[in-house]
Amino acid sequence: MTIRAKWASNGQTKIILGNWHRLWCLLFGPFYYLFKSMFLWAILSFFTLNGLWIGFPMFNRAIVLRDYHRKGWVQE
Repeated sequence: MTIRAKWASNGQTKIILGNWHRLWCLLFGPFYYLFKSMFLWAILSFFTLNGLWIGFPMFNRAIVLRDYHRKGWVQE
């Protein structure tokens, strides 16, 4: 299930989570968060060896949704 979000000020729509987001987070770790422009999470993922291997992928949905919500994106 893909999750889309809309930027409140100009109406731009973006897919913020795809169907395989946990697998991508597990395989690529910090690079996944860098691709999503989540620099703090990329650093944490790098220094904790990808969230102790399974922690970050399990909570990836909540991490990404919260980060985009704080940046001003509204889930559709």
